[in-house]
Amino acid sequence: MTTTLLSSCNVVDDIFPNRGKSDRDQTLAFFGDSLTVGAGGTASYATLVAAEFQDRTVATDGIIGQLASSIAVRQGGLPLKITVEGNKLNGIQPIRITKLSNMFLSTGSNYNEYSRTGTIGGVRCTIKRTANAQGETYTITPGTVSVIDIAADSVFLLDDASRLRTATQILWYGRNNVRMANGEQEILSSLESSIAYITTPARYIVVGVLLASGEIKGNADFNKVAAINASLSAKYGKSFVEMTPPTDAEMTAIGYTPTANDKIDLQNQNFPRGLRADGGDDIHLNDKGYHIVANRVIAKIKELKY
Repeated sequence: MTTTLLSSCNVVDDIFPNRGKSDRDQTLAFFGDSLTVGAGGTASYATLVAAEFQDRTVATDGIIGQLASSIAVRQGGLPLKITVEGNKLNGIQPIRITKLSNMFLSTGSNYNEYSRTGTIGGVRCTIKRTANAQGETYTITPGTVSVIDIAADSVFLLDDASRLRTATQILWYGRNNVRMANGEQEILSSLESSIAYITTPARYIVVGVLLASGEIKGNADFNKVAAINASLSAKYGKSFVEMTPPTDAEMTAIGYTPTANDKIDLQNQNFPRGLRADGGDDIHLNDKGYHIVANRVIAKIKELKY
């Protein structure tokens, strides 16, 4: 696994039912890659946030190794346009998609099947991505019999994006963009589109890019991540959650005492290895590491009165 490929979650998971009494949508929606769904730990950091807000619905949506633009498509900020074989639906049979504006369910890390539901031309359908060693295929299958024509580059409206548009959204984009030439530009533009999509008045939190374990103070990738986070902080201000190393107070709050090796990592301005996933994973956190992230998000939700 490279530092830019992350583990995954296939579908949006509702963790707790919404029992809130406010007229405002009380849902907390977490969009991102596998950091959002807790790869390296036993549960997502959204689960810890949900435990703090037990009267609210919490939804998470992440896919392995995805770039910011693909996350923004799943979230709804960037439109998904497709062209289907023969330019029409075929009853209830799956039809191959020959062109997508964004390969929004793709990953180079596995051959897992991913799918999302939505509508095109007023017809409810499911888009499915399947893959093997020879490549990948996207198909679309209507939920009911339909033979309508589908013009090239027609917009497919994703159900989850529409359903969660009024939610408070926690957006953790960008880890997989770090080593791209235009990485910072894509992160910033994708977040801007996503936030513009949220129903006004938009309630959102932007989480900073997490350093990989080898990205230590002074090296090129460390400087690149620092520059991205500086741009995000300047743009989003109070709505931004830093991914700086944990403070002594934060570690004490979760019952963690740093080791000698952890202190070296902290001196290098990185998350300590004791809060990282095992097995040579240089990106993901373990449960204690995600607890740090969750506590920061919880504090921000309360600060902004979301």
